[in-house]
Amino acid sequence: MNLIALRRSRAIRTIVRAIGVHRVLAAFGLLQLPFLRVAETLLPLLPRNRSLVVMGAPLDRFADNAAYLYVHMAQHSSSLRVVWITSSGATVDRLRSYGLDARIRWSCGGVAACLRAGTFVYSGYRSDINRLLSPGALAVSLWHGVPIKRVERDLASGPDTRHGFVRRLAEAGHEPPPDILLSSSEHLTQVAFATAFGVPPERCWELGYPRNDHLVAGEPPPDPLLWPLAEFARLRAADRVVGLFLTWRDNRVDDAIDADLIDRLAEVCARHGAQLAYKAHYNVAATPAASENLVTLPSDADLQSFLGLCDVVITDYSSAALDFLLLRRPILYYMPDLEEYRLRRGFYLDPMSLPGEITRTPQSLLSSLDSTLGRPEAFTWTTRDEEFLQLVWGTHPGHSAAALADALAGHHSVEEGGVTGRTAASQGR
Repeated sequence: MNLIALRRSRAIRTIVRAIGVHRVLAAFGLLQLPFLRVAETLLPLLPRNRSLVVMGAPLDRFADNAAYLYVHMAQHSSSLRVVWITSSGATVDRLRSYGLDARIRWSCGGVAACLRAGTFVYSGYRSDINRLLSPGALAVSLWHGVPIKRVERDLASGPDTRHGFVRRLAEAGHEPPPDILLSSSEHLTQVAFATAFGVPPERCWELGYPRNDHLVAGEPPPDPLLWPLAEFARLRAADRVVGLFLTWRDNRVDDAIDADLIDRLAEVCARHGAQLAYKAHYNVAATPAASENLVTLPSDADLQSFLGLCDVVITDYSSAALDFLLLRRPILYYMPDLEEYRLRRGFYLDPMSLPGEITRTPQSLLSSLDSTLGRPEAFTWTTRDEEFLQLVWGTHPGHSAAALADALAGHHSVEEGGVTGRTAASQGR
């Protein structure tokens, strides 16, 4: 079993959930701490190439904001060179088949790129690329979704009662804040991103999300993101598509939906000539379901590549809901654990204020889906819905990848304080 498969195995996921995901990340950081301290001392002394950018995504997937920006910059940027870093040989082979520069993390080429790169751009953490080799480089986090639920530093609740030394030791294991953080709007910068990541608002670039550029433009996603091709082709050929995309739970190894409900949703879709597309979050195992009217996507596929194919989306507290709002299409929310989730995680955005229809039981979800598919003409997009969309995305016109690439090309002036996040946003657009 390779390292990627080991990290995704049920046994490892069960252990991680029992301990706590963020505790495991902190513990892993502590194990690396002696090496990190040496790296933090020596690596900033090495000359770095400001025109070289290394990029990566969580769990070695080729997906999300970093992947979309990578493809755009590889195809359009003249001043910056980009390299994708991963531990997946299959991903490297796929990207190289498109003529793109991709390297294995601890290969000679991967290490050389990370040591020379002036900028690390990632969707989750520096470890998406190589945390040990990141000191001295500009760290740019694109994150992997506009959060409805609380994330990162905002997850802590109540006073920290740990002994001073223990608290400092735990904090030492956490990854430091990025130098620059991508945000979707001034409102989200203020209520979520700045506090969650410990990044000043002026270091938050409100440029929208590269992963949504094709959705706003009404175009297919870039070819390197179209994987798996057979599933994409099957869904594109369907008369109508209903997407089922739930977020993960901190205390669950499996997805938060059972096989019986998935099969019943597929039956409702079949009655109305629609195809059900199901993808579990990459942090959980997919629920096995056997309906012939179901297309199950791999958990490490890029969700945004399939989002534009959907006429209706079923989700919960996932950031996919906020992405899908850009299409102004029907959304059904399945929230049977709303109270528990509110206590466990908490929210930046009140779920009850989300545009769409909220359901709390399997039967109400089935009934709402039946009604939505049976009477598509009944769907309306209200002024309130549009106001909420603007609150989350600002005046998002697309072209986020181009704006972000321009901002990265001028990051010297950003580091010197000459360009703030909002100024960069206005210049990029």
